[in-house]
Amino acid sequence: MPALPDPIPTRFVAHLVASVRCTVEHSLLDDDRADVVETDVAFEAHVDGATVRVVGFPEIEGDVETAIGRVRATVRIDGEPEGRYDAATGHAAVDAALAFDPDSFLASTSRVTLLLATDARLADPKATGDPLDAGDDRVVLVGDGTFDGGSIDGGRLGLAITCRIERVETD
Repeated sequence: MPALPDPIPTRFVAHLVASVRCTVEHSLLDDDRADVVETDVAFEAHVDGATVRVVGFPEIEGDVETAIGRVRATVRIDGEPEGRYDAATGHAAVDAALAFDPDSFLASTSRVTLLLATDARLADPKATGDPLDAGDDRVVLVGDGTFDGGSIDGGRLGLAITCRIERVETD
């Protein structure tokens, strides 16, 4: 269990390990949907007052069955997303831009922007956000959005990131 002080401080760096599940719905995909799942994803959340910034989120790769066959796809977050954090409640909301980059000359990169939040719910993948709590070592961010451009333009993305805190550094 990490050493997260109670009350939760307003300035800290959380070293997180996450399980990430992306569900993509589009007619190009086999059965009109695909899941990309990755575990043990390590990154940091830098909290400074009411601002949270995600740092070092790695690329996630998975095989996706499509109308043109099996395609290796890379899902990545563009830049270092920032958002809002409320130390009193543990709620966070982060605006993120993702790219879904297929490894095929027949397909092109699609992008989606979404709000990942601890107070959101998703039907698919079935997930509910969960705020940071001093007595818990987890936080869950969920969100969804619609792809703009590329091969899966107009497709839907549902994203759930379940994080456990490995370590906390405070000022």
